[in-house]
Amino acid sequence: MLNREDISKQRTLRAFYSDVVRLQDLKRKFLHCSSSMDPGQCFFPREVVKDIRTPVFILNPAYDAWQVQHVLAPEASDPQHSWQDCRLDITKCSPEQLQILQGFREELHDAMREIKQKKDWGIFIDSCFIHCQTLNSVTWHSPSSPRVNNKVSHLSSRD
Repeated sequence: MLNREDISKQRTLRAFYSDVVRLQDLKRKFLHCSSSMDPGQCFFPREVVKDIRTPVFILNPAYDAWQVQHVLAPEASDPQHSWQDCRLDITKCSPEQLQILQGFREELHDAMREIKQKKDWGIFIDSCFIHCQTLNSVTWHSPSSPRVNNKVSHLSSRD
């Protein structure tokens, strides 16, 4: 989940996360969180992983459909409905919208920079426009599973 402005320059998800952190009194539990940080900022994965010591395997699409629909272009931030088609089907995006989506992808890769340095951690980022790809056996356990440099996101006896 990325901590970024949506298309209307609002940080709707950060505001939501701030409410969760305040409600659950979580800020004091985040060792990585400085007093100058917004409480919601501390709840984003990019910050939370700083306190995780157990190796983690990150599996995420570069164009996460849920994040595009609810973080980048939520309906409330699009009163003219200019993103309506694009947010549901990236083949219907304008060149300008595709450029914004590419920036979203680059932000995800940038957010992974620190994780790439962690020993024994793994990352698999594909370019599918999907969310929860591990719930669908076609995208997780099949010969047609997404591949990056001819590697699939799961381990099997062939890997």
